[in-house]
Amino acid sequence: MGKLKNRNEKVQNIISVAAWLCFLWLPFMLFPFKNDVVVTKSDWFYFLPNNMGIALKSDRFVYSYIFAILLIVNFYYFNKGYLIPNILARKKTILYISAVTACFFLYLTILYIIVLHSREHKDLLNSVEFKNYLKKMLAMDPHYVQPGPRYFSTGPIALFLLVFVVGLGSNVVNQWFSAEQKKEEISRQQLQTELSFLKSQVNPHFLFNSLNSIYSLSLSNSKQTSDAVMKLSRILRYTLEEANSNIVSLAQEIEFIRNYIEMQKIRLTDNVGIKFVTKGDTGSVSIAPLLLIPFIENAFKYGISTHNESNIHAEINAEGKDIQFTCVNTNFPGIALKNKGTGMGISNTKRRLELLYPGKHVLDIQETMETFSVTLTLKAMQLAPVPND
Repeated sequence: MGKLKNRNEKVQNIISVAAWLCFLWLPFMLFPFKNDVVVTKSDWFYFLPNNMGIALKSDRFVYSYIFAILLIVNFYYFNKGYLIPNILARKKTILYISAVTACFFLYLTILYIIVLHSREHKDLLNSVEFKNYLKKMLAMDPHYVQPGPRYFSTGPIALFLLVFVVGLGSNVVNQWFSAEQKKEEISRQQLQTELSFLKSQVNPHFLFNSLNSIYSLSLSNSKQTSDAVMKLSRILRYTLEEANSNIVSLAQEIEFIRNYIEMQKIRLTDNVGIKFVTKGDTGSVSIAPLLLIPFIENAFKYGISTHNESNIHAEINAEGKDIQFTCVNTNFPGIALKNKGTGMGISNTKRRLELLYPGKHVLDIQETMETFSVTLTLKAMQLAPVPND
């Protein structure tokens, strides 16, 4: 959200600066001024391009330029800040057009008055050339009336229309950016809600399996029951405290898995071979909590037989920016069919991987008549945690 907002603000600022620079320059291209003057070194604007210097020698141009800038800047912000959101947005189209039209004619009228009372216009009326021209026209037509300055001047009209269109366009762009920000915020909230829901499902599911193990020990009055309860206490402390974060150290997650395996070993016979290996610098990388335990649970649930020899081999390797997790267990299709559940643990984990590691994980699950294997590779350092609300 913050990145998109900052990017949008930078883009809008760049566009605004470029637009206003063009706006300040355009009158030199659109407004009329006398071309038969010479810019000298004594003029403060001598360093400017010749065309701009000549324009600034014209009183008519200077006053027209100043008032046009002031009027149009005020119209731009009045249109963008009041007319569009308060009138046009409420579908009062006729009122909006009337207000814009009134501003347009006010603008042209003020510029017309400036030109009409400018020194250049008065000099023109008092010039010998103009008087001779007027006598000639009156001789041809006694009712001839000398027209004044042009009211609908092409340059000022073009400048006004340009600012009007830019104002509407910038409003559309702002609305688009605002809509994108809202869409991203809604998406982020939906993502957070779904992740919270998936994580909340892990704890009861895991607790149910753990309590079943302790229940089995208690039925046989095993001396290991108290030890199992203690290990469960440590496990629950992790799920309640550390796992509330969006990321945890891989070393913490490994310790959690190790406690779970040790608790499961209490109820197992010598027919079960369990091997859990870790490699690499597990303390320097991060991982989403409770992400690997469903695969371990699945191995204990479906990969152990009380009558046949069975094995579980799990390995976690932290190498550079990658975390590789492998879990291979003996496959007993009959046990899997008998204990067939909802598959909630694995399916939830797949969904969490899609949400937390989009394009940054590879999950491979293989099943044969003899073995069931899971291989998961994560880009650990590129994990983008979702902020807590």
